[in-house]
Amino acid sequence: MSNIRRLILDVDVPTSAHLMDLAQALTEVEGVKAVNITVTDTDVDVLGLVIVVDGSGIDYKALQESVERMGGAIRSIDQVIAGEYILDLDARKIKESQ
Repeated sequence: MSNIRRLILDVDVPTSAHLMDLAQALTEVEGVKAVNITVTDTDVDVLGLVIVVDGSGIDYKALQESVERMGGAIRSIDQVIAGEYILDLDARKIKESQ
């Protein structure tokens, strides 16, 4: 079993995709407890999305398959949190240390 608790994904889907259906499909993936979908870019044929998935023991492969069934593609995994609890870091502190 996976110990993934949070994923932040950069995803492209066709503009014909229904975001409510995508959200519902993602919540049905094993281990997913909550989904947040934000549209970050709109083109004629493609919507750019940031998808945040929280849960416990998230099945990434099933998540990927759900996105692909909606005609989408995961462009990148921008954050992964795994372990016994969610460890949140202040993004400003990360940026300052670089």
